[in-house]
Amino acid sequence: LLKTNGLPTYHLAHIVDDHFMGITHVIRAEEWISSAPLHVLIYHALGWPVPRLAHVPDVLGREGGKKLSKRFGAIPILEYRDLGYLPEAVLNYMALLGWSYDGETDVLSRDELIAAFSLDRVGTAPARYDEERLLWLNGVYIRRLSLDELTERALPFMERPEAAGGLPDTVARPLDRAYVARVLSLEQERMKTLAEAPQLTAFFFTPALDYDASQLLAKRMTRVQSLEGVRRTHDLLASPPEWNAAAMEAPLRALVEELGLKPIQLFTAIRVAVTGRTVSPPLFETMEVLGRSITLARLEDAMTHLSAMPEDEQTQ
Repeated sequence: LLKTNGLPTYHLAHIVDDHFMGITHVIRAEEWISSAPLHVLIYHALGWPVPRLAHVPDVLGREGGKKLSKRFGAIPILEYRDLGYLPEAVLNYMALLGWSYDGETDVLSRDELIAAFSLDRVGTAPARYDEERLLWLNGVYIRRLSLDELTERALPFMERPEAAGGLPDTVARPLDRAYVARVLSLEQERMKTLAEAPQLTAFFFTPALDYDASQLLAKRMTRVQSLEGVRRTHDLLASPPEWNAAAMEAPLRALVEELGLKPIQLFTAIRVAVTGRTVSPPLFETMEVLGRSITLARLEDAMTHLSAMPEDEQTQ
């Protein structure tokens, strides 16, 4: 029980430590089953009550069947925080590694876990750590946050330096909280981690967009058609007295019919023009948050890009 230098081994040290901390239940990995009789004898020799002992299966890495550990497959717990995982999502996921509530329920709050947990529902087979499932569960928890909570938690990630994954350094800090909340309200459904917020929302904050002009051409669209569609869109959006999604949608859908296009053709060109991306939050709501002046300026930039293309440019 003592090393040659007089220091206690784990077998003695953890028992003394647990006793003076008042530990009543000890849950360890199954590899400690063979040591349990020795530990019981030590408790008896010291005249101390033996806590309830339980042994549970290991957690394996996703591939290779090796035990998850600091040397294989695992990362320090605080890195999950830095990667944008919510503590409540990580707790929920960890509880489901080798344990289940009813075999169907995946999302359980801390209080629900405390009320429901029992060792008799811990499986006998090793659990397998699945990063994709944790990522999915984290997205579920992000979508359950109120907008105020999401804004509070996402702001530190957005205000990080660009080299650390934040918004471009050209974006002034501190960010306007009210504007950030409006932006995040459009991206909340797509977010899986808080650390994604800067990348997903960057076009709301940067004055200029960098994209391939060919993306302005939707499927089976010519340069002339796209240019005319963007120009007419610009003219329509320059005049409505109200700047909101509802006021934009009806006239733009009417313009689609007038130009003989499919909605995806015109709206793809507009989406790329105002966001620099082919995938974005709902288009009309996005333009509402961006504001009239920025939206019109970006449509003008798109017209410049289209005017510079070769005359016969067309997508297939």
